[in-house]
This record gives sequence, structure tokens and C-alpha cells, in this order.
Amino acid sequence: MPGLGFIQLCSDRRFHTKVMKAFEGTAGLGSDGYWIEARPGGAPSWAASTDAARLAYDEGVAHMAWAAHGDECGGFPGLSNADLREKVTETVRQRASEFPLAAHYGLFAFGGEVELVLKIDPPRQGVSSQRAR
Repeated sequence: MPGLGFIQLCSDRRFHTKVMKAFEGTAGLGSDGYWIEARPGGAPSWAASTDAARLAYDEGVAHMAWAAHGDECGGFPGLSNADLREKVTETVRQRASEFPLAAHYGLFAFGGEVELVLKIDPPRQGVSSQRAR
């Protein structure tokens, strides 16, 4: 069993379903195997980790995805696809340091496709790698 997951993504109707399906395929999760959190701008629109992300992490998620899209994002008007993709990369790196025991995926949607822009695997878990409860 691949464990549970969490995804933070943009609420844009053009992309949210494709992004969620890409996360399911990349992480090996079923449609009911993860928590979601969405708003315009996707993961880069949150300056800090959220209660939902912390709750999911505390529940033991093995996979965390941080997503956004190009092709005119309402959360970041005027930014190019390249700028938005970079925001996803920065967000993944930040969240991986906050939630070190999960695998992290950066997903970026544009032009009808979803790409994995960055994946950060957790360090090998040893005896000292325990989640705080």
C-alpha cells in the first residue's frame, strides 16, 4: 500500500481534475487516498504551511504534492508559465524542509498537460525518524 497523500493545488476548473489525476498516478494513490486543499494560485499562494497540510502530515501521509498551473492563473495575474513553474519548484523545496518524512511532488499544469517539475524523496527512515504526535 502506498500510504496516504495530501495535495495543495489551484481551484481553477480547467486544471484541478487533471492535476489530481496526475498526483494519483505519480504517487500510486486512489481518488480517496489523499486530502486536498485548493484556492486560486495553488500551492505557491500560501506563504506558509497550512493547518490542513499539518493535519495530513500528522496523520502520516507518505506523499505530498504542491501544484499550480500556467496559461493565465487568476491567483497570479500576468506571470508567465516559466515564473509560475519556478514558484512551484520553490514551494516544493520549502515544504519538503517543513515535512521531511514524506515524498514531495511539484506538479505544474499548462497546455492541457501536467508535468512533474520536481520530486524530493524523504531521507531513509531510521530509528530516529519519528513523527511528532
